Order: sequence, then C-alpha cells, then structure tokens
Amino acid sequence: MTELQLGNVIDFNDVVTRQTDLIPEGTIVKVRMSIRHGGYGQDGILTKSRKTGTLYCDAMLIVSEGIFVTRKIFERLGVQDPDPYNKWVQKSLQRLRSILESTHNIMPTDTSEHAKEKRRIKSYADFNGLEFLIKVGIEKPQNPQYKTENCVLGIVTPDWKEYTEYSAQIDSPPKTQFQGNPYKPFDEKVSGPF
Repeated sequence: MTELQLGNVIDFNDVVTRQTDLIPEGTIVKVRMSIRHGGYGQDGILTKSRKTGTLYCDAMLIVSEGIFVTRKIFERLGVQDPDPYNKWVQKSLQRLRSILESTHNIMPTDTSEHAKEKRRIKSYADFNGLEFLIKVGIEKPQNPQYKTENCVLGIVTPDWKEYTEYSAQIDSPPKTQFQGNPYKPFDEKVSGPF
C-alpha cells in the first residue's frame, strides 16, 4: 500500500504538479546546448527549412543549474541561406560566435591567437554539450494556436556585467563541456513556421 492510498481513497492532493510556468523575463541562466540532427550539412547536423531552403541548427537549450534546472528553450539558428544578405542568418552567426565566447570566457573584442582558436570549430556538432549563459525572454506567438514560450534575449558574454555577477555567484565561469552525458538525443517535437 502506498502513501497515496488511505483506505478506499487514493489521495493525489500532495503530489507535486508539473511546473509549467515560464522563466521570468530578464533572468540569467546557464544552459547546455543540444542540436537535433536534421540530415543536412556536414555530419547531418543541420536542418533545412521547407519554405526557404535555409540551413539551420535546430537547438534545444536545457537549463543546467539553479532553480529552473531542466527547463528547455528552443532556438533555431540559421547558418546558410541562398540569400547571402539574410538578416536572420547573420544574426544567428553572431549568436553562435557569442555562444563560443560565453563558453570559453572570451571577450568579444579579444583578437589574441588564443581567442581566435576558441572561435574556430570543425563542425556545428561541436556546439552539442557546450554550456553558456543566456538572458531569458518571453515570446508571444504570432499564431494564437501556439503557446507563449521562453526565448533567448541574448547570449551573456564576459563583457556583460551579468557574466561577472553570475560567475562570482557560482564561483566559476561556465564550463566548456557539460559534465555527464554531453549529448542527450533531441527527441522533442517542435511545431513552428518551418
């Protein structure tokens, strides 16, 4: 007999409910990145938009510590487009650079050989398992059939005061790699404009 069962009654009043609240806007959290393999690009790590042909990283960011641990934020980061002036791709590439800078504790203005080397990757798969800081936002969908979700307002790099504050609070900068299984397969279904 479990603690829930009291005589002929099963009482679920004390069972903790699943937390579905959003992370408050402006919160700084450490996340671990996981990219769903879409079958395109080097290593098949990229996904292709059916509408535009843009190749992108279909990323899931999992909060890796603090009170919001295990919460997920989904992000699509464009990396290649038939239109070389695609603003979404340009912004996404800037964001990917910032992820490397946040992970490796590199100032965006650092042009040393060490910094340049840390900004180089062999494949977009190298982003799997990286931990970095983000500033969380709240995004209301254009289509009312979708729910309001958390989004990334910005990647927190060492030039942000929040980076120093967070690092001092935790007493260490973000780790280069998640300790444990660095890649947990991305199995979430995501609906959206693609």
